[in-house]
Amino acid sequence: MKNKLFLIIAVVFFACNSTEYKTEDYTEQDVQAAVISAPFSKGVNFSQWFESFSAGSIPFTRYTEQDFKDVKSLGVDVIRLPIRMHSMTSGAPNYTLDTLFLQFLDQAVSWAEKYEIYIIIDNHSFDPVRATSNDIDRVLIPVWEQIARRYRNRSDYVIYEILNEPHGIDDTLWGNIQGRTVEAIRRIDQKHFIIVGGTDYNSIRKLLALPVYADSKLIYTFHFYDPHVFTHQGATWGEPSMGNLSGVPFPYDPKRMPRVPANLIGTWLENAINGYRIAASPTALYNSLDRVVNFSRERNVPVFCGEFGVFMIQSPPADRVKWYEVVSNALDKRNISRASWDYYGGFGVFNSGNGNFNYDLNTEVVRAMGFTPPAQIQRTEEQFNTGFVIFDDYPNRNYVSAGSWGDNVDFSLYDTNQARGQFAIRWANASQYNAFYFSFDASKMDFRYLAENGYYLEFMARVDRPANFDVRFLNTESSSSTPWRIRYTIDQSMIPADRNWHTIRIPLSQMTEHGAWISSTQRWVEPKGEFSWRYIERLEFVAEHSALPGTIWFDEIRITQ
Repeated sequence: MKNKLFLIIAVVFFACNSTEYKTEDYTEQDVQAAVISAPFSKGVNFSQWFESFSAGSIPFTRYTEQDFKDVKSLGVDVIRLPIRMHSMTSGAPNYTLDTLFLQFLDQAVSWAEKYEIYIIIDNHSFDPVRATSNDIDRVLIPVWEQIARRYRNRSDYVIYEILNEPHGIDDTLWGNIQGRTVEAIRRIDQKHFIIVGGTDYNSIRKLLALPVYADSKLIYTFHFYDPHVFTHQGATWGEPSMGNLSGVPFPYDPKRMPRVPANLIGTWLENAINGYRIAASPTALYNSLDRVVNFSRERNVPVFCGEFGVFMIQSPPADRVKWYEVVSNALDKRNISRASWDYYGGFGVFNSGNGNFNYDLNTEVVRAMGFTPPAQIQRTEEQFNTGFVIFDDYPNRNYVSAGSWGDNVDFSLYDTNQARGQFAIRWANASQYNAFYFSFDASKMDFRYLAENGYYLEFMARVDRPANFDVRFLNTESSSSTPWRIRYTIDQSMIPADRNWHTIRIPLSQMTEHGAWISSTQRWVEPKGEFSWRYIERLEFVAEHSALPGTIWFDEIRITQ
C-alpha cells in the first residue's frame, strides 16, 4: 500500500511539474487598467551613453541626432536617459555639476525636443552591490536643484527621475529623502513631471511602502524582469554568476529546461530554476502587473515601467521575442507606459550590441514591443581595404564607441592637452589590468586585408613618468566565437618620459597572440593560434603588467599605412 501511494504521489508531482504553457495561455480578457496615463506611452533606454564615471569619459558620439530620428520612426515617444549623475559633480561639499556634462546633456535634450520625444533625465547613480547611502540626500538634493534651475524653462518633454533602483535603505527613510528631493525641485520648477520609485531596486512590492506625496505631477515607476532566470540567463554581473545558464525557455516547457549549472547548485538560483514553472506562469506574471494597476487606482496616480527586457546572449531568440510580446501586450492592456532596457547593448533591439539601424535591427523584437521597424537592407560582408580614424577629437561614431574600466581611474576623452585639434585622451591612476577601450561594430570590422597588406595601428602619446602597457585587439565573444587577443607591448624606449608627444606605429602583422578571457565562464584560455582578423570587436589599451605610476595622454588614434 505504501508503494502504491508513493507511486500515485510521484505521478501527481511529476504531472504538476511538467506543465507546459502554450502561447494561448497568455491570452487575456477584460483586464483592469490604470485610470491615469503618463504623458507618454512606450520607448527605450539610451544606455551606455551618460553612465560614465566622469564627464570627461562620456562617449558622446555613442548616440547622435540620427538615433533620435531613428527611434521616432519606430514609434518611440519617450527616451529614458540613464546618467551617473553623482559622478558628474565636483564632489563634496557643493556637488557642482560639470559644465562639459551639462553641455552634452543640453544637446541630448534639444534633440529630443526637436523630434517631440519625452526625455527622462534619470539619475542613474547606481551600484547594484552597495546599498543606497542613508545620507544620500546630501548629494541628491543639490544635484537636482542644479538640474531644475537649468531645465525649468525647457519644454514639457523634459522629465526628472529622482534615483534609479534605490536598495538596501530603509523604506521610511527613503520615502522621506525622496519626498524632500521632490520639494527641493518644486521650489525651483513647478512645471515638469517627476518620476519617483520604491526601494528593492524599484520593485513592484515596494510601491505601497512609499508615502502619499502631496504633488500632482508625479509618475510612479517600477522595473519588470520576471522571471529572472529567463531574462538574465547568461548574465555574469550578479552573485552568483549566471554565465553558465542558457536555454531557459519561455513559455515554460519541461522538455526544454536545462540542467542547473554546477556553480548554481545550493544557491537561491537553483531554487529559482526549480520553481520556474510557477514563476513563468501567466498567473504569476499578470498578478504582479495587476498589483501595479491596483496601486495606481488606489493612489489615483500614473505608473511607468522604467525598465524591462531580456539579455540576448544566451536566451533562445524566439522565446525572447515571445516574452517581449507577452509583457508589452500586458502593459498596454493595463495602460502602463514603458521603456525597454535598452537600445544598444545586451538587452537591446539589435542583433549585436553595436547594431546598425538599417540592416541589424532585430525586427521581431521591435514588432513584439509594438514598434514598426523599417525594412532591413541586405548586408554584404566587405573587408576593410583602407585605413580609418578611431579617435581624433571624438571617437569615430561610424565605427566605435569608447569607455574605460577600473576603480578610481582618471580617464577623460576631452583633455585639452592635445597634440592636435581640440581634445586628447587622458589616462591616469590606472591599477594593473585597468583599461580603456574602443568597441567596434564587429559585423563591420574585417581587418584581414589590413593585416595582410602592411597596415599599422598608429597613435600619438606622451607620458610624465616611465610606463609599460599593452595595446590589443579582441575577437568577438559569443556562443560560437572565442574572444582571442592579439597584443603589442609599449615600453619606455618607445615613449620616453619627457612629456613630449611621440608617434607610435604598430604593424598589425607583428602583433602576437595572447590567449582569451571567457567572460561567460570566467576562465582564461591559453593561445591556440586561433585569433582571427575577420571579426574585431574591441581595441584596448591596458595596464597589463603593473599599475601605471603617472599620466598618459593619447591622440590621433587610427589605422593607417
